[in-house]
Amino acid sequence: MRTRLAPLLAALLACTPVTTDAPPSQPPAATPGPQPGLPATSAPAPTPTPVPQPAPESLEERNVSKSAGTAGGVTVLWPRIIPREIVDDNRGLASALQQQMKRIVEKHLPGRPIDFRPEPERVCPKAGCAGVSVGLLLSRQNQGCLVIALISRPGVSPTKIVPWVGKVQLRSDTVGFREWPESQITVDDYVPCNSLLTTMDAQEPAIAAALQAAAQ
Repeated sequence: MRTRLAPLLAALLACTPVTTDAPPSQPPAATPGPQPGLPATSAPAPTPTPVPQPAPESLEERNVSKSAGTAGGVTVLWPRIIPREIVDDNRGLASALQQQMKRIVEKHLPGRPIDFRPEPERVCPKAGCAGVSVGLLLSRQNQGCLVIALISRPGVSPTKIVPWVGKVQLRSDTVGFREWPESQITVDDYVPCNSLLTTMDAQEPAIAAALQAAAQ
């Protein structure tokens, strides 16, 4: 009986599944989620440096010609009007006188280039004009006019004072470069403004001679 049981036991053991003890499975590790944080901020924009603005021109600087003209030419400057209080009321007359001077320059210095300067450019730059310069002094009292021609050689040169309209006495017939011509003038009499053209024609030879001397 024992011999029969041994093979039967062996067969039963062969059919029984063999199990091994294993450690209990661990749940998968949790993946950390996104953590709250501060919102991203950009660096503050730099404050732009203000562009320096040029200083406004002084009254004297505004009166200086923006052009020195050309060598061998003639610069016809805007008239100087005195006293300053009459400037606004006499721009038209000053413009007509400047145009008349331009015609005299064209007549007596033909072929030379003319640099015709606008208001208020009535003096040459500090280094002088490149060619002959021609300015004017206009003074007025009521209906009486006084006009002086101011003629200079090229460069930093004295100015020749030539009476054009009105009666004056000159302490000197020249004045230093860019100096006020009225410092050398004593007014004897004004001429009626409505007779300007007649008086101008009478004095044209003196202006022509001064122009030609300055152009030599």
